[in-house]
Amino acid sequence: MCCNKSVSPTVYMIDDDPNDVVIIRRLCESVGLKVESFESPQEFLVQARSVQSGCIVADLMMPEMTGLQLHAEMKNAQAEIPIIVITGHADARTCRTALRDGVFDFVEKSFNPHDLLVVIQSAIEENTRKNAERLLREEATQQFENLSKRENEVMKLLVSGLTLKSIANELGISVQTASKHRLRLFEKLDIQNEVELVKLLMCIDPTLPLNGYTAA
Repeated sequence: MCCNKSVSPTVYMIDDDPNDVVIIRRLCESVGLKVESFESPQEFLVQARSVQSGCIVADLMMPEMTGLQLHAEMKNAQAEIPIIVITGHADARTCRTALRDGVFDFVEKSFNPHDLLVVIQSAIEENTRKNAERLLREEATQQFENLSKRENEVMKLLVSGLTLKSIANELGISVQTASKHRLRLFEKLDIQNEVELVKLLMCIDPTLPLNGYTAA
């Protein structure tokens, strides 16, 4: 499988208080993290489509749009970058609701620098993992698109646990022909066996109802 050029993770800092921006910027840069800062969510949203890797650190209370409203905007746009909300005002109910809705974490403004850095690094690690999984899904999907109709039929019967003899009987072809289709689909997918086939399918959709084989 080919891989896209990696993108360095960035901490996108969104806060209308320049003092908070300076503190968090220095904290992140002290461990080598790249930081881009914005005075408002609206300014950030102008370039949000190009955001790929890292995390967002946003103040809860900002004029015109709160950190939670920004999270809602990003969620509606299906942007898969974690958002950490810095707050000095939110109550427990607001925090619980937002966390259930997908906010990565809440951090109080009286944060311990080390604790905030741990949260930021955890968010970046999760984003990196999800980006890698997304890339694998995209590449696997492209590989499966190259299979012929017959190869797809053989593939589905293989993952259901059928032997080549049973596949041949099911499709009304010889065992030799079934074996050739199996070989070609393995070559196209760059895999060696049925277990690798299941793993590749599960990259696309882990909930697929596969029988006969399990990805070890």
